[in-house]
Amino acid sequence: MLFPQFLKLMLKIFQYTFIVFLSIMFLNGCSTSRRFAKKEKFYTPSNSLPIKVLLGNQSNYFTYLVESPLILYQDNKAIALVKNGNRLNFSINGGGSLNLVIADKSFHSNYFELKPASKESTIYYKGRRYYGFLIVKPDRNSVRIINRIPLEDYLKGVVPTEMPVGQGDDYLEALKAFAICARTYAINRMDKNNSYFDVYVDTRDQVYGGAGYEKELSDRAVDETNGLILTYDDNPAKVYYHSSCGGHTENAKLVFGVKDAPYLDGVKDGDPPNCSGAPNFKWEEKYNDNVFIQRLIAAGLTSNKNYSLKNVEVKSRDESGRVNDLEITLASENNNEKIIHINGNRIRSVIRTSDNSNILKSTLFNISFDGNIVTISGKGYGHGVGLCQWGAIHQSIEGKSYKSILSFYFPGTEVRKLK
Repeated sequence: MLFPQFLKLMLKIFQYTFIVFLSIMFLNGCSTSRRFAKKEKFYTPSNSLPIKVLLGNQSNYFTYLVESPLILYQDNKAIALVKNGNRLNFSINGGGSLNLVIADKSFHSNYFELKPASKESTIYYKGRRYYGFLIVKPDRNSVRIINRIPLEDYLKGVVPTEMPVGQGDDYLEALKAFAICARTYAINRMDKNNSYFDVYVDTRDQVYGGAGYEKELSDRAVDETNGLILTYDDNPAKVYYHSSCGGHTENAKLVFGVKDAPYLDGVKDGDPPNCSGAPNFKWEEKYNDNVFIQRLIAAGLTSNKNYSLKNVEVKSRDESGRVNDLEITLASENNNEKIIHINGNRIRSVIRTSDNSNILKSTLFNISFDGNIVTISGKGYGHGVGLCQWGAIHQSIEGKSYKSILSFYFPGTEVRKLK
């Protein structure tokens, strides 16, 4: 009776020893890694139009916890199959390259790549899942974590985080128009020949949620516009977008200094405005005079805390109706006046919302000062340049195609397929 149990025990010991032996062989040499690669079929994400997204910076020493099986690459060679629960300890050495320690094994390289071990897998970073793979690369005194991912997969993590998806198919054409804008923006950034990464993960470029943020309709919008970008004069167009324009889009030259782009001069958004149904089409902010002066002090426009607010008025507006010059008059205890001018889009970052949680929604506003209260009554949300998202949504609901929507907000442009 004991003999079969003995055989089972010996078999388990043999299997365990054999697995450990293979792992050690794999970690010790390139020749065994090639043998290992032949035995196993590992998933390598498509390299078709890859975009590099900077997910974050870590200190010069950090630990990466493996949450799904991955393949570790060094100098484009697979060096280890790493299972859940393992910890990858990265550190920058004196020469500016990267050290990696896994258990008692050490590696050294200019960068490492972490790739999912199967097609169904994703890679984790700070609790979020991402398609493609991660590049771990030193940069002076920090370590950059970069997600290298096929462009179309990247867009599926951008579109639903940057724009409302709605219910049913009502927003589909607007989402298609936006997908083309987001793709064009990405192509322009990828064309900069950045050595480390192409785009940030946040509002410095486009908000990218990663895997798990996709929605069926926005995925469909990306798929049905696969490879399409907006062009002008046979080149990718410069594209911008915002939530709602308040009735007229803004000239890109006034906000971003963009020249030679007549398709970004600004357009009237219908009458009534297409975006009039937007949540922030109309808004109001109120400040007492002391709070208003504190905003000026925080912006470095005055350092005297003893000033009182005497007057605030709009001195000029641009063609879209947005405030171009805001004049603020302060008075000292001796009734000496100090006049401050704030121009264009800077007004938003100086004045901010009344609760100081964000920049002012837009510069399309009227302002009044009564007693000790400043009241700003405005329209629209965002810088106002390019595609008005809520305007596009309204046009989509009205049955307009994505091409019609793009022609409306970017007159003179064409939709073309990437070559």
